[in-house]
Amino acid sequence: MSVVRSRLKGEMDRLALTLTSSLEHDRNIFFYDILVDLAHVLTLLKAGHISSEDAIPILKAILEVRDEGMPEGGEDVHEAIEARIIEKAGSAGMKMHTARSRNDEIATCLRLFARDSLLHLAYSLLNLREVLLNRAEEYIDAVMPGFTHLQYAQPTKLSHHLIAYHDMITRDFQRCMDAFKRINLCPLGSAAFASTPFQLDRHYTAKLLGFDGIVENSEDATASRDFLIESIFVSTSVMLTLSRIAEEIILWASEFGFVELPDEYASSSSIMPQKKNPDVAEIVRAKAGKLTGNLMAAMAIYKAMPLSYNRDFQEMNPLLYDSLQCVNLSCDVMAGMLEKVKFRTDVMEEKAGRGFSVATHIADELVKLGVPFRKAHRIVGRLSLNPSYENLKKIMEEEGLEPMDEENFKRCMDVKEVVEARKNIGGTSKEEIRQMLEDRLSALEKDADMVAGLAERISRALEELYREVEMILGGTVEKSGKVKSE
Repeated sequence: MSVVRSRLKGEMDRLALTLTSSLEHDRNIFFYDILVDLAHVLTLLKAGHISSEDAIPILKAILEVRDEGMPEGGEDVHEAIEARIIEKAGSAGMKMHTARSRNDEIATCLRLFARDSLLHLAYSLLNLREVLLNRAEEYIDAVMPGFTHLQYAQPTKLSHHLIAYHDMITRDFQRCMDAFKRINLCPLGSAAFASTPFQLDRHYTAKLLGFDGIVENSEDATASRDFLIESIFVSTSVMLTLSRIAEEIILWASEFGFVELPDEYASSSSIMPQKKNPDVAEIVRAKAGKLTGNLMAAMAIYKAMPLSYNRDFQEMNPLLYDSLQCVNLSCDVMAGMLEKVKFRTDVMEEKAGRGFSVATHIADELVKLGVPFRKAHRIVGRLSLNPSYENLKKIMEEEGLEPMDEENFKRCMDVKEVVEARKNIGGTSKEEIRQMLEDRLSALEKDADMVAGLAERISRALEELYREVEMILGGTVEKSGKVKSE
């Protein structure tokens, strides 16, 4: 049954309906549409646009449809739900769409989906941050080689490296929270785009749905999808970070020999029984590319869209669903893998001095002895061809310089001494790493409290929505959606 073909004769062509239908993807927002319907009916009742005699059968029908699950048929979830409600509530059901368009309805559903998905992502990122900080604390003294251009560069610490991962993830968390503020605003009550002559308390509607406020301009409310693009961007940004971590896990599990993959996050070969492949990390790396494509696709669809609403928007919705679901799953999986991966610190330490990685430290020590840095750089460059004290002494004598003390040279060749010498803020010394861990654990606790507060506020709002429905129905709305009389 179609409820929106008022002036059109006959049903839509079967192939045209297949092309334009969004039902396949609308399952992602079915329950959000139910919430929107409940809030809208309560708003209509509060404003006096429908009577309680009409509201009661509509609300009962909405709850029944919720428990039955996604109806079949129609162009989209909104039409399918409305048609089913009309079947159940009769003529009263035909009043549910008063003062509303599918335009503000879908915009609201998408914001609800994005809001909840971003909250899930925030929790996932908090968990990943905690895992990284715990592993950094566990390996606070482990020395490893650091790389630039994938060449041995300078010795560092595994803990310092893991904190760098954490800080990248933290910025993604902050982007997630910034986006949440702009997304958690309610478009409902804007109708098609030019508002409605029916007076509605839009702030009341927003409060029922747990929004922080409204998207005020009715045309902006229905015609904007920057919130959708921003959600995909946040997802993509997280995936780019995860992909970089995944790439290192893949490298470290190969000839580097820095990690032993957990069995739960690896696979074997269908033909080579000895293989232990980093498939999970590889899939995360691949999905980062996929989300980059989603972001480009969403922006390409959006870039030349005239105001106000255009059906092109429909093609952006699956990109949102896919991106947010993908990033949440990937983030949770990466946290599990990093929690269980075995770091082979013996191999890391053995390789920490490879490629004459202490060269920069020797040059720094020469500067401390009064040698200009560029000359020290040239001296150590020559020394790298034969990094011995005898050769350093010879080169410095040729430069007309007093040679470095041999004991100082030995300390410069000790990778543990080198990393501990980096006592500057953010450096690799144990003292600095401990300070970074302390600061980040404190920030993590505050961020966790903030996210929990947001989730609790939304939960309370939705509980209030159902309490108002209960009051109208004169009983208690059970989880099944049935009304139990008092």
